[in-house]
Amino acid sequence: MNYQQLPLNTPFLTAAFSGFVGGDAAASAHAVSYLYGRRNVPSLYNSPGSYGVAKRLAAVVRSQFWDGLHGGASADPNALTQNTPSPGGPKFVASFSGTTIAQTSELAQVLVDHCKKQPVDSISQGRITTPYAVTVTDIHRPCASEVHPTLKVAAPFLPILASIGASAGCAVIGDWAILLMIVLGMICNAGTSTVLRSGDLTFTRPNSTPGAPAGDGFLEAGNEFVVLRGSDDAVSTVTRGYFSLRFKDENALGCLATAATLCTIQCLAQLLIVPQGTVLGQVLFLFSIAVAWLYHSHLASVEKEAKAKVVVEDLLDSPSMRRYNLGTRTTMAVFLMQVLKPTNIEEQLAALIPNNTRVWQAWKKTVARRLRDEKPFFGGALPAEASDFNAEESVLMRTLLNDAQAAVNVYATTHARL
Repeated sequence: MNYQQLPLNTPFLTAAFSGFVGGDAAASAHAVSYLYGRRNVPSLYNSPGSYGVAKRLAAVVRSQFWDGLHGGASADPNALTQNTPSPGGPKFVASFSGTTIAQTSELAQVLVDHCKKQPVDSISQGRITTPYAVTVTDIHRPCASEVHPTLKVAAPFLPILASIGASAGCAVIGDWAILLMIVLGMICNAGTSTVLRSGDLTFTRPNSTPGAPAGDGFLEAGNEFVVLRGSDDAVSTVTRGYFSLRFKDENALGCLATAATLCTIQCLAQLLIVPQGTVLGQVLFLFSIAVAWLYHSHLASVEKEAKAKVVVEDLLDSPSMRRYNLGTRTTMAVFLMQVLKPTNIEEQLAALIPNNTRVWQAWKKTVARRLRDEKPFFGGALPAEASDFNAEESVLMRTLLNDAQAAVNVYATTHARL
């Protein structure tokens, strides 16, 4: 059968631009499969988004950094999936050491996002202004100072078979131009996955100083608070640990730059040659691209879940989590003090609630004093610190004490589990 070539104004010309679309999903698929999954089967299929993948590979090469005593070359694995550098995690305040970390590691942000999905164990009673959520996380034991996590990911047999079938179809109809472009896409994509697989995704946390106090403290991310309880090594896993992509030497990392160049060549070659193919050949080309795009979309959709699984299960060993909803910031602050039991309660309350009027000062002193009792109670008459308050100040003091009592009630009902 004689298949006529398409004129350049055919709608199938869009097949030639496949290298410029789907780059983000393709990069995410590579990250899930070959960084976190360490899959041995190469991605031997024609893939869209080669131009975007090339830019991401170049970004990984540029992200090289000094990684302690590691003798090879190290790069930031996040550069493969993020257009901008990671902003890091939320602020951390240690309850016993007094340490404050203004910006924690990306693991802290992953943990906060994971905590938001947990079911609520208890909701405070009383007034509601700006609701807060507190998730109490107990990290039972720290991970090793260096971990090489691995995630199970299925091999890409479906897109591989689709590309092989499309190539065979092109051979049958004699469309050698399209066949060459599909094979070129398969080779470039397989090369990219092989180079990424040669890197070793490594998690590293700093070792704590011998004799350091417990690392208990909390992460603050807007209205979301995550209490971390455990040894200093366990908590530093979240607050100071980081991922790196390690290569045995500079040449191995340089192979990523070569892969980026090949992906760029693939994009340009397909742009020029695909329009020269037959109608059916371009349909087969689009078929291979479409299957790969669907596969990439699936992996990209689970990228965050994949990273959360590595962090929560592999690195933190599935810590116990209990989540509480509290109606006001004052209720939340008192609840934090009861869970963490710091020695400098008034100082930490002042950091959480910087209001400095005499009503607030009296309230903080009262809360700090009464929380040292076995069963604190904030009802009854106003404390001595409020003896000279006017009517409005007394009303505010009573309202704030009721907030504190709401926190005490939540803690009392869940004390056995905490």
